[in-house]
Amino acid sequence: MAKNLSGIVSGVTSFGVFVELKNTVEGLVHVENMKDDYYNFDEQQLSLIGERKGKIYKMGQNVRVKVIGTDRILKRIDFKIV
Repeated sequence: MAKNLSGIVSGVTSFGVFVELKNTVEGLVHVENMKDDYYNFDEQQLSLIGERKGKIYKMGQNVRVKVIGTDRILKRIDFKIV
């Protein structure tokens, strides 16, 4: 069973947020996996903002994530915010 990990938002795009863990591993939380709201990308503030709840994800923010997928060939890690 995957455990929850602490990380920092290291990048924000229209398709999700990149999260860097303390061990420097970086992965993506895709907006498809952010099911608590519909998130809009604010290009001016480099943030994702929830339409209904107003939750904001921005650079430097601390988050807790869980690994939901990996691809060794593409060298990709997918996270989900918990």
